Amino acid sequence: MVARFNPAPGPSVFDHITILLSIIFALAMTHLLASATELVWGRHNVRFYALHAVWMINALLGLLAYWLTIWDLTTVKRWTGLEVALQFFPAIIQYFACSLLSLRREGGEIMDMKAFYERQRPAIFTAFSLMMIVSMIENYVERNNLAGLGPSDWIGVEVPIFLMLVATLAAGWAKPLWLQWIAGLFVFGLEALFLATYAVGL
Repeated sequence: MVARFNPAPGPSVFDHITILLSIIFALAMTHLLASATELVWGRHNVRFYALHAVWMINALLGLLAYWLTIWDLTTVKRWTGLEVALQFFPAIIQYFACSLLSLRREGGEIMDMKAFYERQRPAIFTAFSLMMIVSMIENYVERNNLAGLGPSDWIGVEVPIFLMLVATLAAGWAKPLWLQWIAGLFVFGLEALFLATYAVGL
């Protein structure tokens, strides 16, 4: 039997869930911004790696995009335990995608961004790839639970997420550096396009 929270979901359910998600997003963003601050403070002892910086920006843009789409939860027809889990677990995975990217200063050591990135690349992009997979599952499961969407609208939403999944897999496990760069810039472009499109629609 599926647990139900409110047969007629109102603002209280929406507010309760968005507060939790906002806390998770704020913690994830704190990791990225604190890491960027550490890099600026210790800039004379940093071996900069642009590809790592690109993915830090991608993670930040992804957080912003996810935060904006929270508003879509106002169209949820009914809230169940599964519905809450479908919102909670992607946010947790996105938190790890951000935290695993974030460097910490260890005493007076050189902050080698490239060495860190290469060492943590499988873990970082496992989180990114899981985030895409869970998002695709969420969109499919929710295809009939969001007011205003047609039966097949979820397919159009899945296409860019699937393309980003392919890109994150390439970023995590492809050996050619040029392919890793294409993957990073491709995800950046899709996220920037989404944010620009969303802003125009406001």
